[in-house]
Amino acid sequence: MNVTLIYPLLSKERSKTDEAKQYWPPLGLAYIAAVLKKNGHSVQILDRDLILRKNNLDFSKSDEDMLNLTGKFNTQIAGFSATTPNVSDVDYFSRKIKIMNPKVITVIGGPHCAGEPIATLKMCAGIDLLVRGEGEMTMLDIANRLPLNSIGSLTYREPDGSITSNTDRPLIESLDSLPFPARDLLEMNYYTRPSRFISRNLSLRTTHIFTARGCPYNCYYCAGPLIGQGRLRYRSPQVVVAEMEELIEKYSIEAIFFAEDMFLSSKKRALEMTTLFMEHGIHKKIVWMAQISAAVATPELLAMMKKAGCVHVEYGFESGSQRVLDLMNKKASVERNKEVAIFTRKSGLRFQGNFIVGYPGETEEDFNKTVSFIKQTCPNNVSFNIFMPLPGTEIYKKLKDEGRLLSNWDDIGNPETPCFNYADMPPHHFERLYFNAKLKTILPINLKHFLMDNIRHPFRLFYIAATQFKSVLVRAIRAMIKLQENKQRARQA
Repeated sequence: MNVTLIYPLLSKERSKTDEAKQYWPPLGLAYIAAVLKKNGHSVQILDRDLILRKNNLDFSKSDEDMLNLTGKFNTQIAGFSATTPNVSDVDYFSRKIKIMNPKVITVIGGPHCAGEPIATLKMCAGIDLLVRGEGEMTMLDIANRLPLNSIGSLTYREPDGSITSNTDRPLIESLDSLPFPARDLLEMNYYTRPSRFISRNLSLRTTHIFTARGCPYNCYYCAGPLIGQGRLRYRSPQVVVAEMEELIEKYSIEAIFFAEDMFLSSKKRALEMTTLFMEHGIHKKIVWMAQISAAVATPELLAMMKKAGCVHVEYGFESGSQRVLDLMNKKASVERNKEVAIFTRKSGLRFQGNFIVGYPGETEEDFNKTVSFIKQTCPNNVSFNIFMPLPGTEIYKKLKDEGRLLSNWDDIGNPETPCFNYADMPPHHFERLYFNAKLKTILPINLKHFLMDNIRHPFRLFYIAATQFKSVLVRAIRAMIKLQENKQRARQA
């Protein structure tokens, strides 16, 4: 079968200002493509964001090019990978494909689909099949034309228009059995251009890999358990090292970001991995970054990682309020997080702190505790996110039962929609707190460390500053406008 795998756009407005997306190759689709190719199918991967930027943000021309590429490939199956804010574009472009060729089988998968399979199919009239959970084996079954009622983790339309969901298929037990992602189908020179995004402000030629799948925790805001079923599965360190060596040799990368949630979930495995990095000399060729849990970080582990080439770690601190952490089922301590921030800085590693504000039940006091935590720990980079309910999560289910969900999935994860908050305070009050924090605390910290991290490389510093700060400027200007509007409303009241 000829299979076209498509990564969709965000909303039009966000696509114009969101600069980060273009540096993240769609590895989920590349894994599916590798399995399909291995089993004799022809595959192409089309990233709508890449094509949009090549057309200078001309949406009509990008659609035209996408349809031409889909048609020339004689596409029989068109598969979309969607997060929640991408679903509208899947609906939009799958309809265009169906108009061009009604015989094309259209499929949607990705993190969003496990949370709201029925609602997603009802919304996306141009989609025939929906994959819940891991996509590699289910897409292979579809491409091999197995009867639909025999394919696990599939939700689909019956001839009478009703929707059927088959039972879940088992997770892939051996991740080593999967081939490396089919990066040969991706424009890797495009994705690995020096940027401040994946390398967390270091402005290096960077790409990301996964060494594990799943997470053992059950934070109420996180959709991870929907895919991994609360289990953690690992690739062997030897296979990970082989993929890293391939990336170094083929794509001349300078840094690797380990994008899974739990790189440091096993101390034994972390020791084995870092030992192999040094044995193979990887620590002399590149630097690397990882997302790790503050619960298991220790000075000894961080020292070992630094010796093996790690320069940056990332923590999901989420809040400076213990009450909010408990509401999130975070199983974490504010005091422990502060301790980890202190010894991480002493270790010589850079670190990023990820935070969520506007969580259901959060008060102004809680919000201020988070800002105070950021000021005290002063991460090298701060990700300051407004809470949005992801389909299928525990908090999403609670808000759905209460009739408090957003009416538009496009707004999920949009930093420009602070009025859509669930905090225990009026929307305009939260908006004022949020934009004040962004302008007076978050932006100065991030800009300061960006300059410090890149001052020794002036050419890259000026290149990145000139090409990758449009979204920062746009959001800063909008924040100032919003704050001014907020002050006017307050005076009128």
